[in-house]
Amino acid sequence: MSTSLNDFVQNTVKAIDHFDENNMNCIKVVVREAINFYKLNSYEEVEETNEGTRRFLYIHSMVEENLLSKVVELSVGIDRDLYLEEVYQSFVIRQY
Repeated sequence: MSTSLNDFVQNTVKAIDHFDENNMNCIKVVVREAINFYKLNSYEEVEETNEGTRRFLYIHSMVEENLLSKVVELSVGIDRDLYLEEVYQSFVIRQY
């Protein structure tokens, strides 16, 4: 982990083709990349429902939740309030 969180988010956003800070799927990609890059115990599961595909975010600890919340904040810009709950449409399960 030789890169700062801010640098990580900036590099990840640049690597995503046609990144749109208003598209929740783009933000979820950044969150998934952060989970992988920082080797977090939190994870995302995809479930097929009658309404379509749902992504659930399982959060392992408060520390990881804070880190992922900061990733979301940096992805959309500090001047905009967006939370993990909004990105995942309240499909967030805390396992701590």
